[in-house]
Amino acid sequence: MNSELVFNLWALYDSASGTVYGLSGKAYNIAGTDKEKLDFLKVASGTDYVTVNRYRVPERFSISFPDGEIRHEVTYLSTINDPNAQLFEEVFKNIEAELPPLPDFSGQDVTNVTQTVPEDPLCVVTILYEDDVGNIRPIITDEDRAWIAQQQATFLGN
Repeated sequence: MNSELVFNLWALYDSASGTVYGLSGKAYNIAGTDKEKLDFLKVASGTDYVTVNRYRVPERFSISFPDGEIRHEVTYLSTINDPNAQLFEEVFKNIEAELPPLPDFSGQDVTNVTQTVPEDPLCVVTILYEDDVGNIRPIITDEDRAWIAQQQATFLGN
């Protein structure tokens, strides 16, 4: 069974402002079925975010608040589920730039092959909910998602 690059992606959500303010990602080279790979990614998403680089939300994202304030490099939580937004495009580019080349022994001389992010990679996206004192809670399970929906409803109701 051939291995492939698969990815965990994280969106840092600030509960105080109701915005996504940061992004992270990590590549893994895993063999197995898609289900086995997704199961691994889901488990790793709950802990691996502490070992990855954080990036700003790209400059092209901004939010206009009701009071007239415009904040750049932030976005709404709903953007995570919008494939047209390409929220993680720069994260993929950063990950790809950090991937080491692989040796190719197929020819007479050993050469290096550059690793690239596949066209439509297998990914798990996890929201990292940060409260007003900096505690982070990964949103992984259906119960977590219900909890964050309730938190958002409370925030929007204020």
